[in-house]
Amino acid sequence: MGLKSIIYIRSRYILIARLIDMSGKYGYRGISTFIATLLLMVLAVAAGAIIYAYTMGYLGGLGTTTTPGTLSLDSAKVNVTSKEIIAYVRNIGKGSLEIDKVYVDDELVPDDQVTFSDNSTTIDEGEVKTITINCTTVVTLTTGKTYDVKIVCTDGTHLTFSVKAD
Repeated sequence: MGLKSIIYIRSRYILIARLIDMSGKYGYRGISTFIATLLLMVLAVAAGAIIYAYTMGYLGGLGTTTTPGTLSLDSAKVNVTSKEIIAYVRNIGKGSLEIDKVYVDDELVPDDQVTFSDNSTTIDEGEVKTITINCTTVVTLTTGKTYDVKIVCTDGTHLTFSVKAD
């Protein structure tokens, strides 16, 4: 006697296998609730992993082809008598970075008031550069006050740090 089977979904959680024999009689066979719950959990975890991988940039690259560099501050000090902030900045990212703008307490420092150790605004990979910021036209440096400094590169890389005048 030949059996035909028809599989359909009866409700949200029950998958039914309907067996029909040649005489027209049929019986129901369903997946147990435990197996159905286990399948739903596996699907939810897999969907979560795919969403996580996409949002963290592992899939698709989020549309960017270049990665911004990374700057690190080795040390910084304020010289109140000469009205200067001296920062030792290291490029710990991949590739060279070109410094574009410098801010002290959210005030843009003019380009002629910022000097570099080798007169070049480019910091190569792994290089440490001394940046001297003359603050005579931007802020008045006073002993005991903390100043916020932000260094911005042309590719959007930035370094923000605070330094206290001693």
